[in-house]
Amino acid sequence: MIQCVQVWRLAFLIGCAALAVADEALQVTCNSVVKLKHAATDYDLHSHEISYGSGSGQQSVTGYKDTSDAASLWTVKGAKEGDCKQGTPIKSGTPIRLQHMNTRRWLHSHKYPSPLSGNQEVSAFGDDRVSDHLDVWEVSFSGGQWMRDQKVKFKHLETGAYLSSSGDKRYGRPISGQLEVCGKDKAGKVNEFWIATEGVYFPTTSDV
Repeated sequence: MIQCVQVWRLAFLIGCAALAVADEALQVTCNSVVKLKHAATDYDLHSHEISYGSGSGQQSVTGYKDTSDAASLWTVKGAKEGDCKQGTPIKSGTPIRLQHMNTRRWLHSHKYPSPLSGNQEVSAFGDDRVSDHLDVWEVSFSGGQWMRDQKVKFKHLETGAYLSSSGDKRYGRPISGQLEVCGKDKAGKVNEFWIATEGVYFPTTSDV
């Protein structure tokens, strides 16, 4: 039933938005629904209704290779409800939240250690009615507005950790082969870059 609702939701969004097409320069705007590919590994930022067995025990967030999986779709939201109207361009340094489309939870982080590397745990938390300051990330990049296929970084505002992953930390069952996603205290040269790829891109409704 949940999957049917999410398919309907995505179909509605597609009907209301500009779809990404090859060779077209599209802006990532507020309420866009996107997949975020980890630049160094080509794995997508992913979540599912499987909780961590340690740390916070919250819903896990991983890197996943199956590009057809709808559980890798995230909606770009403002740091607070109502402060990022649909279609608003996003500048470098803007605080945002990322809501997992399937489970409605928010990309979240805190000072728990991540399960495999001992870095900072990244989880999925809350729902449509519950969100807090630990769900807020600052997106940064070169240029005026956030664009599709552009490398960006996400800095967790509360802790200063950067959203990261690496190809050498992989989970076993029940999520065999999926990569650990974690927060790192300092931005490196490779593992902190993410790229918005396929998705639903709402057209710009306001000038920069």
